[in-house]
Amino acid sequence: MFRPLTTIFLATLCLHLPAAQGESVPEEKTDVIPIAKISDISPAKPGQFDRAFRRGVDFLLKTQNKDGSWGDHRVIGTWNILCPYPDGPLTFKTASTALCIAGLNASPLHHEPAVQEAMTRAEDYLIRTMPHLKRGDALCVYNTWAHTYVLDAMSMRAARLAPDSLRYRELKECARSQVKKLNELASAMGGWGYLTYSGFSKRPAAQPTSFLTGTVLISAWMAGKSFGLSLDDKIFTRALKFLKSQRTPAGTYVYSLSHSFYPGRPINRHTGSLARTPACDYAIRLWEPEDISLRQLVDGLDRLWSRRGWLTMALHKPTPHESFAQNSGYFFYYGYYYSGMCLDMLAPNQVKRHASLLADDILTRQGTDGAWWDYPLYNYHKFYGTGYALYALSRAWDKLYGQPEPSPSSISTLSRP
Repeated sequence: MFRPLTTIFLATLCLHLPAAQGESVPEEKTDVIPIAKISDISPAKPGQFDRAFRRGVDFLLKTQNKDGSWGDHRVIGTWNILCPYPDGPLTFKTASTALCIAGLNASPLHHEPAVQEAMTRAEDYLIRTMPHLKRGDALCVYNTWAHTYVLDAMSMRAARLAPDSLRYRELKECARSQVKKLNELASAMGGWGYLTYSGFSKRPAAQPTSFLTGTVLISAWMAGKSFGLSLDDKIFTRALKFLKSQRTPAGTYVYSLSHSFYPGRPINRHTGSLARTPACDYAIRLWEPEDISLRQLVDGLDRLWSRRGWLTMALHKPTPHESFAQNSGYFFYYGYYYSGMCLDMLAPNQVKRHASLLADDILTRQGTDGAWWDYPLYNYHKFYGTGYALYALSRAWDKLYGQPEPSPSSISTLSRP
């Protein structure tokens, strides 16, 4: 009898000892695979940023369509992905236009009259057009991408406006419609996907993907900060639970729900998850900061910088997932867009390193016409690519040289719906 009681007493004492001492600090969560980090680099000179911004913005100003949009459905190249007419092309055009707004609005040139006019025309186009956007067909739910990026654009633009202004109210009504659509398009399996291979139902039975779910949750955060809008509580809760379930102990995100059973496939390892990891980590950390530590977020960025060659090998290749680790070209600037957002969460002594590495990757890939692109998508690629790149580069500029303005995606006091 004495020995069991002694054991229980000692065990209890050990459990309470750290609390009594008041010295114990919980260890920060880490992933199971070590990170190979590349060395710090010197940040690009202000003049390099200035030239890149000028050329990128001028490219968008020169190529904007008469109706305020960017892009069209001309076939550039020899191979293009499935795109059911007419809502497939409309999805690509509206999503590309929204990303152009995001890039222009974030850039240091956003105050120029020509840039303001271009953004206003683009917003007018989206306000007119988005009520008519539908699913392409029973298979394709591409329009989810358009609704979430239009929500980004409306939220980012509204952050610069007075809440009692007419324009703010117009943007809010457009944003409200996108939230309603995102509620309707949430997969019956939880989260969001863009292709449904079975169960052609009103609520899509789409195979939810980690990255689209993370994308929507980030957009929902922005809409909450700018407009006080929120997703349906049940849809939000299921989506966040799904996204967290897609993270592996190694710190990667499997591609989609069906990939949960195959986490060892190349696309689900670090080399295939490089672009998804910053976006998904950021989304979870926005809503439930205790679930993703700062160390894990930073490790995801360091993996991107040190192993980005796996992504660059896929650049400009016309077939999805044809490159090593099943990477697609269109992963590239997506990953950098959300890496730019991650800069807002870093500790002050970490910002210079990551902003410099991000900017260096983007500055060196600008085309001779001023555009950035990663994947040949009809005639939309240079527009969504330039929008993504301008936004990410602007976030790096703000951290290195600019006067950072509050971003609707960076404030961590929003409560869950």
